[in-house]
Amino acid sequence: MTDSFTEEEKKILAPYFTNLDKPVYAFTNRVPEEVVAVLFSKYSRSISSVRKNFLRLVKDPNAGFQEILDTVGSGEGKGFTAALEKARNFFQRILVGYGDDSIGELGMAHIACEDISNIATKRLESARLTSPLEKSTRYVIYDKTKFLREPKIMRSEFADEYVRVNELLLNTYAEQIEPMIAYVKKQWPIEDADLFQGKKYSEISDEAELKRAEKAYESSVKAKALDILRYYMPASTLTNMGITANGRAFEYLISKLMSDELEEVRSIGRMMKEELSKVIPSLVKRAKPSDFVIETRKGMQQLTNKMFENETSETGETVALIDYDKDAEVKIVSSALYEFSNLPMAQIREKVNAMATEERLKVLEEYIGKRTNRREKPMRAAEAAYYTFDMLSDYGAYRDLQRHRMLTQIPQALTVAHGYDIPPELAEVGFEDKFHECMKAAEELYHKLHAKYPHEAQYVVPFAYKIRYLFVFNLREAFHLIELRSVPQGHPSYRYVAQEMFRQIKNVHPVFAQYMRYVYLDERDSLGRLKGELKTQEKLAKLGGKEIDL
Repeated sequence: MTDSFTEEEKKILAPYFTNLDKPVYAFTNRVPEEVVAVLFSKYSRSISSVRKNFLRLVKDPNAGFQEILDTVGSGEGKGFTAALEKARNFFQRILVGYGDDSIGELGMAHIACEDISNIATKRLESARLTSPLEKSTRYVIYDKTKFLREPKIMRSEFADEYVRVNELLLNTYAEQIEPMIAYVKKQWPIEDADLFQGKKYSEISDEAELKRAEKAYESSVKAKALDILRYYMPASTLTNMGITANGRAFEYLISKLMSDELEEVRSIGRMMKEELSKVIPSLVKRAKPSDFVIETRKGMQQLTNKMFENETSETGETVALIDYDKDAEVKIVSSALYEFSNLPMAQIREKVNAMATEERLKVLEEYIGKRTNRREKPMRAAEAAYYTFDMLSDYGAYRDLQRHRMLTQIPQALTVAHGYDIPPELAEVGFEDKFHECMKAAEELYHKLHAKYPHEAQYVVPFAYKIRYLFVFNLREAFHLIELRSVPQGHPSYRYVAQEMFRQIKNVHPVFAQYMRYVYLDERDSLGRLKGELKTQEKLAKLGGKEIDL
């Protein structure tokens, strides 16, 4: 039964809840996250609703909550600070009394991490239960002067060479932008492009539509040029990112960062704890370096070095399917049927094992065969079968693929040992020799650094160099990852990885591959972003405005 409130109570509650008379309601943004966490946590110990418990907090003089509400929005003054501290001490006693780590998942926070390296971003993005967003190498031209002056290296005899190599890489990247844009325009002139409703540029008479077409074309040309030139960028390149997560996820991430081998990453962890302690202190106060992680990583590195000291890589395959469920069809079909029956899995699996192929196919067709676009994901039973891929791709492609969350990913350290890729366009435009010169300079410095500073040596490695990493994911994630990353507007390097994953899954499980209907295997090069940019311009036109440049 929905709560009833007095007129006085309604006045108190109205600014903080989206409604007072329905069983489903949201907090407004005037309620601090720690308050949300406390109120939700009381669901497990109280018969009252959140709104009723909110009123109790307001009326409890020990909570200091009314004092916060009286000054909310200002966030200033000694009165506000004192009230906030009083309230947080009160909330901390509640959280300790509950003793449940899951309470940390009920309060959210948002944090910006700026001027961090492209090594650090991968550490930050490795947290599975956070929502990160990073500055794009496709849409943003990077500042050629902004790379990490790593303290340990800058105190060493390699400092000058480190600065010189980073400047060489980023200056070359910057110098080649305009020539590469000109090359892309020559290869894919606007006159040949299919624009709105498939019309050619010469067929568009409306002035506003012409401007939208030109805007979409220019954006896609720039994206194409920057996709090619990102191979120069060293991992030291500074970037920006934002992360949204709950308190528990932040607590784990901070502990992980504070336990890292790199000082930059440890420093980011310390700063994150300091800043998040200003907004959700009760939820991150336990974050600290983990001796277990530190000692385990150190011991495993020593053990691995000793165990494989005389061995070299035996394969250069970009994508290798090294393990998969041999009975995946039985697992998926059984799991699909399980939800809709009342029988134990063992009994269902026994029946599925005895089924004819046609009968299993009938189940699969019903379960995953009705999708009409790639955003319609197969249902949960598709998670019952797994694939393990060992991958070797350029670091740029890894940066994009690593952002997928619903999988197990284990990267190796970034190195020059596996060589590098060169985009064919660089040779076509006459930049091949300069590219090899840049890669050679980076590789020579890497070897010097690695002898003394093996972890810090990663900073000088350009995106062109290959990194090895392991992906373990289920069939459901395979649908999502492969269909998304094979789209024409994607970067060619990760498109190839996704396409090769599909081919190898098709080799072992053709029955599943036939339902991956939104995989793009077309390898023809094009202005992949043009279609998307045209759609953006059409949407902006319907909204009656232009894109806002923040």
